[in-house]
Amino acid sequence: MILDTHVHLVKPFDSRGGPQAYSPGNPTGAEDYVALMDACGVDQAFFISWSPEDIPSDLSGKGIAVESVRETMNREYALEVMRRFPKRFYWFPCHLGPALGDAAAMARENLELGAAGLKLVCSFWGELPDDQRLLPLYDLAAARGAGLIIDTSFWYLGKDQPADPDTLPPGHREVARRVSGFQDYLSHLRPVVSAHRGVNFLLAHAGARSFTPGHAAEVGRFIREYPHLFADLAALPTDSPALDCLVETAGADRICFGTDWPHFAQGEAMRRALDHVRRAGRFTAADAALILGENALRFLGGHDPGLRQ
Repeated sequence: MILDTHVHLVKPFDSRGGPQAYSPGNPTGAEDYVALMDACGVDQAFFISWSPEDIPSDLSGKGIAVESVRETMNREYALEVMRRFPKRFYWFPCHLGPALGDAAAMARENLELGAAGLKLVCSFWGELPDDQRLLPLYDLAAARGAGLIIDTSFWYLGKDQPADPDTLPPGHREVARRVSGFQDYLSHLRPVVSAHRGVNFLLAHAGARSFTPGHAAEVGRFIREYPHLFADLAALPTDSPALDCLVETAGADRICFGTDWPHFAQGEAMRRALDHVRRAGRFTAADAALILGENALRFLGGHDPGLRQ
């Protein structure tokens, strides 16, 4: 069983027939990804959907106007995909940006529809994980038995590669001013993870740090503190020695394969990413199986793919 725990699907064309502008030149639609799954032996995936209002700093950095992607990055397309491919995807919606209104109500509605969990991109909203606006979302996840994917966005904060906060886009700028480094950031995440031991957390991009052995080991030690904390490998090179350090410190039972498609793992790059994990002599067959799918199933806690009928 192979699961990709970090996929974004974008409607290929808007209502006027114009191509999607978020990931220009890349296949981005559900049909494209399902074809890749079939070609590379990926059984299921976590579909992380969001609205452009969730990631304004990302869009502004790419020179993309929110209005130009609203028709191709939205909740309606996510629901359409989930209904068309109910056995292939687990839904982890975001759609929680402050500009979208009542985050708790939207999260509750999505979970009632059958979402397996939620994705939080706190830094894009200028918030840290323990900010008051987010606390009801953790309690909601606990009540609903939902998983939470947390993106620290730490690589946008100008810490691993130093940058003046004034040069960062809004959202990241405010967070960068409030933390001095990765351990300081974790001081805002630890209380949340500790207080919600009935919720499985997945740390996107393995903490979203520059993927060096030292940084991977630091993240791995944090993950190992909590039996309900996992990490995905989205956007990270699976042939890097940093992955070996991450597995050694966090444990093979905490790491989940993920790509961040369509930004990464297009075409044969998906097969290579899988093959690096399966390479003979690197990890045991049992550990590779954990990383490629079994850990993701454990993170899901028995949740079924698709939506509720």
